[in-house]
Amino acid sequence: MFRPHVPPPMVRTDEFLAVDGAELHYSAWGDPDAPPVVCVHGLSRVGRDFDPLAERLADAYRVLCPDMPGRGLSEWADDPDATYTSAAMGDLLVGFCDALGLDELRWVGTSMGGQLGMGLAAGPLESRITHLVMNDVGPAPAEDEGAEEGIDRIVEYLTDPPAFDRLTDLEGYYRETYDTFSAMTDAEWRRLTRTSARRTDEGQFAPAYDPRVVEPLLTTEPAVNPWAAWEAIDAPTLVLKGADSDILADDTFEEMQRRRPEIETIVVDCGHAPALNVDEQVDPLRAFLAG
Repeated sequence: MFRPHVPPPMVRTDEFLAVDGAELHYSAWGDPDAPPVVCVHGLSRVGRDFDPLAERLADAYRVLCPDMPGRGLSEWADDPDATYTSAAMGDLLVGFCDALGLDELRWVGTSMGGQLGMGLAAGPLESRITHLVMNDVGPAPAEDEGAEEGIDRIVEYLTDPPAFDRLTDLEGYYRETYDTFSAMTDAEWRRLTRTSARRTDEGQFAPAYDPRVVEPLLTTEPAVNPWAAWEAIDAPTLVLKGADSDILADDTFEEMQRRRPEIETIVVDCGHAPALNVDEQVDPLRAFLAG
């Protein structure tokens, strides 16, 4: 009897969603009916950064990893001063959760994504975020004297991204620029490069972000008091810190624990930021999400 070939189910799918008139790309992993985990990346990064983590969570969760506007495969802004602010991105993420019907969710955010999650867990998504993971970020890094050097370092490479004729040269650039990340294999560096590269009009390879993303975040005042928001969060919270991070300073990390002594913490032997790609980082994170 003839049986048509049925391909195995895809582990990851590329999805697109219009939110407030902007097209967002996101990666979706796992059973659509499983409890959702929303993973939001750092300032110039992409949702595919969470591939290693999502692979390990997809057996128990629906893992959703959006590219924020101006990054990855999502639409670039016509008006960056209006679109790339923390307030605008927070509103967009609420719309993202609304559009997907996420009445209850777990949140994992690296750097900018953690800061956005903090604001949402203390505000518009307070009743929906059940677990909050902040990966190497404090409440207000732009105002933190201990993070000044790290902010300057990031701004320097963000505002004038290079372009290369060869993808392997872009990989070399990423290895040098992100050498503060926790350890990654050669295959992981190739994946990071392949999933965060774009072709320029001249046919070269460049980082997959709009160079205008940085300015609004540095020049716009936060919509709420960051430390007040931190203290207002009721959701169980896990904070990961790179031991040598230049974004989450030791003093800030200690103050976060002083103000909320109930939080869980993990310190990783790296700079900014843990890559969430090895068992030593993923296993306690997964246990936290299940708690």
